[in-house]
Amino acid sequence: MSINDALIFLFQGYTPSVILAVLGVLFIIRQRLAIQLGPQEPPILKPRIPYIGHIIGLLRHHSAYFDKLCARKPVPIATLPMINGKAYLITDPTMVQAAFRHRNLSFEPFILEFGQRQLALSDETMAPVSFAGDEKAPSFLHEWAKDIHGAMTENYLNKMNANVLHSVALSVNGFGKTLELDSLFYWLRNTMTLATTDALYGSYNPLRFDNSLVDALWDFDGNMFGLLLNIYPSITFPKAYQARTKLQDALIKFYSAKHDLEPEVSQMTKVRAAILRKQNISDTDIGKFELSLLHVATANAIPTLFWHLCFIASDAVVTATIRQELASLVTLANLTSGRREAVIDITKFDTHCPVLVSSYRETIRLANGNVGSRRVMEDTVISDGKKEYLLRAGCDLMMPACVPHLSKTAWGPDSASFDAMRFLTPEDRGDTSAQARAGDRERKKSYFPFGGGKHLCPGRNFAFAEILGAVAVLVMGFDVKGGDGSLIKVPALGRSRIGEAIAKPTGSGLLMRARITRREGWEDVTWKFTC
Repeated sequence: MSINDALIFLFQGYTPSVILAVLGVLFIIRQRLAIQLGPQEPPILKPRIPYIGHIIGLLRHHSAYFDKLCARKPVPIATLPMINGKAYLITDPTMVQAAFRHRNLSFEPFILEFGQRQLALSDETMAPVSFAGDEKAPSFLHEWAKDIHGAMTENYLNKMNANVLHSVALSVNGFGKTLELDSLFYWLRNTMTLATTDALYGSYNPLRFDNSLVDALWDFDGNMFGLLLNIYPSITFPKAYQARTKLQDALIKFYSAKHDLEPEVSQMTKVRAAILRKQNISDTDIGKFELSLLHVATANAIPTLFWHLCFIASDAVVTATIRQELASLVTLANLTSGRREAVIDITKFDTHCPVLVSSYRETIRLANGNVGSRRVMEDTVISDGKKEYLLRAGCDLMMPACVPHLSKTAWGPDSASFDAMRFLTPEDRGDTSAQARAGDRERKKSYFPFGGGKHLCPGRNFAFAEILGAVAVLVMGFDVKGGDGSLIKVPALGRSRIGEAIAKPTGSGLLMRARITRREGWEDVTWKFTC
């Protein structure tokens, strides 16, 4: 049937005036939904389903949707039509780095909007947080970022690292000869959640008093997208909604009792609460607000640890290489009990363990699907060095790390595979030629798992020490095998969901069994960390 025949059939029996009215309404709808695109703006990347296709794609595939888009039509920058608006997509590393640095492209609107939805904060609570600054005082978020960075300086960072790894040491020192695990992921998740929160909250750690809060934290994290949508979340995403309430109730008790002022509490925890109290925000609202700290401290570091350990334990050669590196920073001493004490100096990872560090960065490259977001505050021109593009004020900008992270141009034909040596420097490789250095620069430009610009993740150094410390003790002191005693098989690594950076295992990967056995010759060792 031709289009003409179809229209005749549809309108059969209707008067010309009705037909004209319907056509007029359809025309108005089309005009309202059509986006206006200037000649300098990035080219349109049309969805398969007009107007709503990109939204459906993101809801269905999350960050994997960007892989699908770029496979269909590789472009450095594009305009994505979305109902009656538009968003910009940047995948070119040069423009991504320029966007991170540009003062007209701001992350702060997303901090405020998503934070309020994620944490269910009232407009009254958000009022001082939303202060944009004036001639007399800088914005709240500017002061917030400055004080948080101050709380992560070397002395404070070392204290946090020492505390979290002390909890890790207590855990592994409690092993018998063999530990059989029904789920390697769940064991790491629970162990590291408690270790991290011990470092944040000290002896009044709410999750130590009520272990059900550990599961609540991961229920909250696993359904974050539903809370960000904020469409009747108590009905549409009840598990996340109830978990949020339970966690916030526990944190309200912690801050109302002023436990954040205890000496063993991390400086990060102390400073954040102090900033909020300075704004006359109540302890109840601080408890609600600070669920964000609990979440960001655990949500990405712990899945990264899982993938990193799996990649290493799946390869006997990589395991042996890393053990050889670790031997140079582990000090052994005899104890009066007849046992030995092994001390791992975590300050030497960068200088003594190039393959361990490289494998960590390689893990993040593959597992990180973070989507950097910015809002265009003023009309802005951005360039890839060849062509300039105009970004219109009020539009949102998306920069998915997953696309450059798998670029064959930057990483080679095996970009989708794990290579523990990929991040070795030209010096470590023994090739300092101009070509090798140019390739190294290209890879660095294409790697941005922690964002960039003034919003570069402040907790990245804490995560580095926490993850490598845990991996180091498990690799050096133990054999980590599959449940049947064979090499670990790395579960399928998918893409992260919207609202999270690191993908988590799914299906059988969640329930992958493991056997952790003390290494031959290391059965009598007690572990300790120093920084």
